[in-house]
Amino acid sequence: MIKLQPRFDLGVRKLLPEWRGLFTRKHLGADIAAGITVACIAVPLSLAIALASGVPPAVGLVTAIVAGIVCALFGGTPLQVSGPAAAMAILVAAIVQEQGIAALLMVGVGCGLLQLLTGALGLGRFVRLVPLPVIEGFTAGIGAIILIGQLPRALGLPPPAQSHVFDVVTHIADLASRTRPGAVGITLLTLGVLYGLPKIFPRVPPHLVAVGLSTAVVAAFGLDVATIGEIPRSLPAPRLPGLPADVSVGSLLGSTLLVFALASLETLLSATAVEKMSSGSARSDPDQELIGQGLGNLACAFFGGLPVTGVIARSGANVQAGAKTRRAAIVHALTLLVAVYATASIIERIPIPALAAVLFSVAFRMLSPSSFLKLWRHSRADGAVFAVTFMVIVFVDLLEGVRWGVVAALAIAALRLGRPEVLVHGARLDGNYVFALGGPLTFLSSLTIDDMLSRMDMLEGGRRVVFDVRDVRAMDASGAAMLSGLVEHARALDQRPVIVGLSGEAKTQFLSGGGEESVLVSDERELASVLGAPSADARLRTGVERYRVTQKPRYERLFGKLAAGQSPHTLFITCSDSRINPNLITATEPGELFLLRNIGNLVSPVSAAEGTAVGAAIEYAVAILKVSKIVVCGHSRCGAMAAMLSKTPLPEGLDHLHGWIEATQVRDLLRSMPSELSVDELAKLNVLAQLDQVRTYPCVAERVASGALTLSGWFFDVASGEVEWWSSEAQRFLPVGEGRERPSVPVDAPRPSREPGYLPGRVVTT
Repeated sequence: MIKLQPRFDLGVRKLLPEWRGLFTRKHLGADIAAGITVACIAVPLSLAIALASGVPPAVGLVTAIVAGIVCALFGGTPLQVSGPAAAMAILVAAIVQEQGIAALLMVGVGCGLLQLLTGALGLGRFVRLVPLPVIEGFTAGIGAIILIGQLPRALGLPPPAQSHVFDVVTHIADLASRTRPGAVGITLLTLGVLYGLPKIFPRVPPHLVAVGLSTAVVAAFGLDVATIGEIPRSLPAPRLPGLPADVSVGSLLGSTLLVFALASLETLLSATAVEKMSSGSARSDPDQELIGQGLGNLACAFFGGLPVTGVIARSGANVQAGAKTRRAAIVHALTLLVAVYATASIIERIPIPALAAVLFSVAFRMLSPSSFLKLWRHSRADGAVFAVTFMVIVFVDLLEGVRWGVVAALAIAALRLGRPEVLVHGARLDGNYVFALGGPLTFLSSLTIDDMLSRMDMLEGGRRVVFDVRDVRAMDASGAAMLSGLVEHARALDQRPVIVGLSGEAKTQFLSGGGEESVLVSDERELASVLGAPSADARLRTGVERYRVTQKPRYERLFGKLAAGQSPHTLFITCSDSRINPNLITATEPGELFLLRNIGNLVSPVSAAEGTAVGAAIEYAVAILKVSKIVVCGHSRCGAMAAMLSKTPLPEGLDHLHGWIEATQVRDLLRSMPSELSVDELAKLNVLAQLDQVRTYPCVAERVASGALTLSGWFFDVASGEVEWWSSEAQRFLPVGEGRERPSVPVDAPRPSREPGYLPGRVVTT
């Protein structure tokens, strides 16, 4: 169960030690260098994103400065850098165009309050519950809109009155003759530097150089190109935003919720990426990160700025530049503040086409066709969700695109989870047919059931038809009715239906819906009897058929690896008793256990083991396969132990069985015991005695002494299904997982008492 951890102090108590560290000299040089590097990237990006958002470019710088300080101080990802984001630009531009700047500021306040509340209540992790194809499609759709929306500026044309894709394309077509070659040239020059400079000088910030060079070229040659124009020489005074007069509360609330969802998701995705890039050294706290973003959005709204998110481009550059603490993001913001005061006259001359080119480079990364191809190769359904989200965002509306993407993802998930898988169709088994189903059998399963009905029509009459539903995880009333329909259809085709594995609530639903109890069988044994073949033969055949259908496909890759050789980690010595399944009780896969099984899990003494199967198996496992553990596992109600106690005497004439039990020296152990033993007590003592026998093998003793091999004694209680191990500290068998193991050194001594769970007459350290 997920526990919520509210933090009504906004995480301040937890952040105080980090804040104190900001005033020390530790990592100061690395943080200053990283902060200045990120600022060089943030200046052109912030200006360009503001341009794409439909607000004055200076607003982008103000936003980056305020968010860079506030989010860095209160955020939950120390190396994250926050500011205006390209992924939010189109949404912000739509709000500005439809509702105005005042509405945008109120949206920023609402978004900040929602983020504060979400983080304070410990709900940050739930923001990530958005399907990946929707996120990828949204990002690509925003990239396409940015790319198309900046084309007029790149061509030197005035922006269109409406920002919809069709309006932009029509606008460009109408004014194509007025294209300015100077603007096109500056755009191409900026793009050339952005993509070419990193290949020659990878450590130089390409955005700053590209924009700076384009500005110099425009000034030197007096090109007729639009520039940013006048920007303020200082930060605006903070003030509380007012409610816009001509905007409905409903539309304002809808915009706020959408900005909150997208800004929070973008932030947490960026935080996860930053944590991975820093190799986990900067752990991300999603709740604290949302608190920091909430305070940042509130502060930005008070200063007339844009809604902000954690930005992966700037955060990634921060990590790569060697940032060590949240001080680097603060240095980046202070550097931007200095830039506003000291270089405002230069910033004013930056050509608009250069910023359009910066946005082009961002859009190209966001489009990323490889993301779609990867999704499409992995799953056509995920690719379809990506395509739906992308197309609706680009050609209809941003909000509609997100809605339709989520709806498509939920619909596909419902179909995947709700439709059962027919694992085999019409398989022949001794003249009978088997249909195995897996997954839920619900009202969403009708298409699968219709397909089964069609396949049944092609089967020969007079045969048994087995519906194996043991892998059906859930069944509703509709599913039970469909199963009844399969039975009725089989009878109509002169086939004899059988259902195996129906139990619990599903069985009750089947019978209450008119299903026949006479067609139900509980397990493989009963099925084998119904099929009419000899019991053992039928059981094995039906088992192999089930393995082929349900297990073999799962293990094909593992079998392919094991075909080249085995490398088991454990030699598991246990009894031949059919009630013990080593792989079942250890939940191990093929290739993990090297099994040695015999009557009574007995180990031949090394002096008599030459040429025996037991001695050969031990030497092969230890010396050749290099197992790191040996387990000797006995079990309750062991027939061999009962025979030794003469509680269940063996029939005469079984010379091999008599000889095997007599040759194991267990009777010597019996004679040394001070009192009468039960079968289970002897079985447990036998485990320890056989461990002593295992230690006498030279290859075992050598690897135990070197620390490369450990030995354990286990006991399986058949009645309870519990697995226990011998604890030398507790001097008793404990459930596996309790206590701790110690090196295997045998010690014999009499026991003072016979408490429950203890073994009489022996102290053994294993």
